[in-house]
Amino acid sequence: MIRFLHTADVHLSQKEKEYSLSVLKEIVAAAKEEECTHILFCGDLFDRNSDIAALKEEVKTILSSFTGKIFYIPGNHEELGLAEGAYPITADLSPLSYPQKGESYKLWTEEIGGVEAEFFGFPFNRILDYSNIQFKEKTVTYRIALLHGTETKLVEYLGPSPEEADSILDSKPFQEAEFDYLALGHIHSERSITSGAMIKAYPGSPRVVSSGEFGPRTVNIVTLGKNGTPVLKKRILSSAGEYKEFSLTATLTGEVPDLAKLPASISKQDSVRIKVSGIVEDEHDVTELLKRFSETADCRKIEVKTGDLRTSSVLIDNPVAKLFYEKLMDQKSKWNGDNPPDWNEILVLGLEQIEDFAGKN
Repeated sequence: MIRFLHTADVHLSQKEKEYSLSVLKEIVAAAKEEECTHILFCGDLFDRNSDIAALKEEVKTILSSFTGKIFYIPGNHEELGLAEGAYPITADLSPLSYPQKGESYKLWTEEIGGVEAEFFGFPFNRILDYSNIQFKEKTVTYRIALLHGTETKLVEYLGPSPEEADSILDSKPFQEAEFDYLALGHIHSERSITSGAMIKAYPGSPRVVSSGEFGPRTVNIVTLGKNGTPVLKKRILSSAGEYKEFSLTATLTGEVPDLAKLPASISKQDSVRIKVSGIVEDEHDVTELLKRFSETADCRKIEVKTGDLRTSSVLIDNPVAKLFYEKLMDQKSKWNGDNPPDWNEILVLGLEQIEDFAGKN
């Protein structure tokens, strides 16, 4: 039996060295726990070319604890910072095995316990030329391709990031050559599809690289048995945390009632963005409150956006808005029933409508 861990887009970087290396350590630990014979890194193991030289010794030490084989193809990020056309890997990155300069692909043939598989590794190329690839008749149980690019059957939207339009992959030649699994990289969200007898899969980035990458971070565990059908399962990486975004509303007096609920919803590994909106008497009060929360929040990274906050003074100086405000506060002071309405929401909606009406007249 052959079993491999498939991952991509780790984006190891000096900027987030501790975090990114901790995720790499968990990838290796997961491969061991799953009794994997191989690890596949399908591009963008490093965030920029300069990160290779800076981190290579620590990366090699971490990977050396894995006793199986590790196959790797460079992605588009390994080229960042290099002159166009320069091959990105010049350093010795063993125990990683990867295509060398001048190789359009690298072929690894593996056999374990009567199961034989061919692994074809294609380094990133913005225009992947299939004309020089002559696949021989399939004589092994499995064929696997390591590719870095955009498979349009799996990625519906090619913007706004120009990267998603890089290296459009055509899976038809691989299907015709009876490949069983396309180990893909480049897209940071996990997704997979079975096309005929072939599985095409993005594991997604195993860590939070950019804002908006919601959901647990995962790797793929793929088992190749004697029956000729790959078995794919997902494994979540706990050290990666998640990207989480919260939209909160400030009250007129500068309080943010739901802020106290957030600690129960985040972990120390999470990357968090808080967006606060509303109409307040003094924006400084809200800013100070959010600053104190950010300083004590137990998460990896926190970002607070207050661009949608507005002060009440401008609106309440409007005679109609001022009258509405006074009437509403009078109603609030006289309320003595159960289940009071959300006075702040009523105030915000009312003032916004008055402002909108005033702007049109």
